[in-house]
Amino acid sequence: MRILITGADGALGRAVLAVLPPEASAVAFDARFTAPMPPHVQVIEGDARNPELVAHALDAVDTVLHLAPLTVSVGDGCSAVDEASRGTYALTTTALDAGVRRFVFGSSLALFDRLPARWEVSETWRPRPEPHIEHLRPWLAELSAREAVRDSDASAICLRFGLPVDEAAAASAPYDGRWVHLEDAVAGVRRSLELDLPGWSVFHITAAGPHAKVRRAAAGREPFGYQPRHDFAASRNASPPQEHAPSLSADAVLRSVAPIPSRPIRNVVIFGAGGPLAAAAAEDLSSTYTLRLTDLQSIEEIAVAGPNLNQNPGAPVPVPLGAPHECRIVDVTSPEQVMAACEGMDAIINCTVIRPELEGAFRVNTVGAYNVVRAAVAHGIRRIVHTGPQLAALHGGVDYSTDYDVAAEAPPRPGRHLYGHSKYLGQEICRVFADYYDLEIPVLLFCEFVTPEMEQPLPLNPFAVSWQDAARAIRRAVEVAHLPEPFEVLNVNADLPHGKFTNRKAKEILGWQPLNSLQHMWSSGD
Repeated sequence: MRILITGADGALGRAVLAVLPPEASAVAFDARFTAPMPPHVQVIEGDARNPELVAHALDAVDTVLHLAPLTVSVGDGCSAVDEASRGTYALTTTALDAGVRRFVFGSSLALFDRLPARWEVSETWRPRPEPHIEHLRPWLAELSAREAVRDSDASAICLRFGLPVDEAAAASAPYDGRWVHLEDAVAGVRRSLELDLPGWSVFHITAAGPHAKVRRAAAGREPFGYQPRHDFAASRNASPPQEHAPSLSADAVLRSVAPIPSRPIRNVVIFGAGGPLAAAAAEDLSSTYTLRLTDLQSIEEIAVAGPNLNQNPGAPVPVPLGAPHECRIVDVTSPEQVMAACEGMDAIINCTVIRPELEGAFRVNTVGAYNVVRAAVAHGIRRIVHTGPQLAALHGGVDYSTDYDVAAEAPPRPGRHLYGHSKYLGQEICRVFADYYDLEIPVLLFCEFVTPEMEQPLPLNPFAVSWQDAARAIRRAVEVAHLPEPFEVLNVNADLPHGKFTNRKAKEILGWQPLNSLQHMWSSGD
């Protein structure tokens, strides 16, 4: 076995390297190393977001142990999100292309911190991450890894660890039910390297005994058979007894922690306002709301340049708006610029997108979404209209391409599709913030836009909608009085008789009705 270990400079990575069997060779990969590695270990210092460097590190490797998302990021929040999302995607896809078929991904049981210790949380439970980097890093990496390997024949095991500590750390701090002994964490890694389980598996690596906050479940049964030896009894007995929290219902525990109240919507900022979807929306909204149009290039320059050659004929072109409206140059990847653009606003519309470029896609679609929701919370903005592609039929084989009546509630299946993958992780960031702060985030999903008055290439995409109807959906997403849940995903497509995708939810929640049937595009008219 030749194994590549990311995050190798961390305590867990070093502990794993120390106990690898003699027949195993190892490549230690990390952004920096604070101390020398064993002489038999190959050391590569660099960034996992660099596919060329990753490809070099993967030479002759047959196993990848990805622990980087568990280490502390030295950069800001944007860098941490980018490292966890783009870094995991680049590492996993490059490894798959290189023929690697055994993966172990490190994640965290901190994703269940909000849940009471009396709940018997198992691997089947949905994590409840909080909008902190310590949660977002492992959660985004876990989701990225799962999607990247979904359509492969790889064995991929995700280990959610408790908080690893050694004897010295346990002796010097008050007992914490989230602890797992470093030796037990290493034992969990070693066991995962011995197994060849098909597909994607998740196991919780926690402490022994009934006092662990998350107790053993599937990991303790066959085929994994994890048997931790440390229960921290000495530390627990030395700590003062903990006061028991009052008994709360599941609804009380899971409700938003720091809700942001609604307010009348008068001022709306649009990110990505130079694109045709935002242009259509701005034209529809400008008579009702005061708009702040933002893009990486000035709206005036985009308007002069004319329609994007990559868009369908007839795609709307942005129009510079005069007072009381405003146009600004804003880079959505800059948290400072996004924060300033949201000042004084009551609602946000995010239409930003980068499709084919690895770095740009994650920085705009994932990190950009992170910047937008952070600015919304900072300014007390509850309503955020988020846009993106349909994620149900992008990759083939692992999605719903062969199904019918696919609803917006269908779990996303972006697979390795770069655009869909990066947008999916951005949506998940929005979901985490919406859940924690009780934001109102309608996510409008699109696929193909058409201009009804113009001839379009056939066959018509079953997820097509006119530009005008798309703009009306955005208006309704801004104006709807209430969302059933803080985060609602809605298909926005015309009423087509194909039976492939349903827009029922958008109609019911938003009160939206597509006015363009597009019948002349799917019927010969005979």
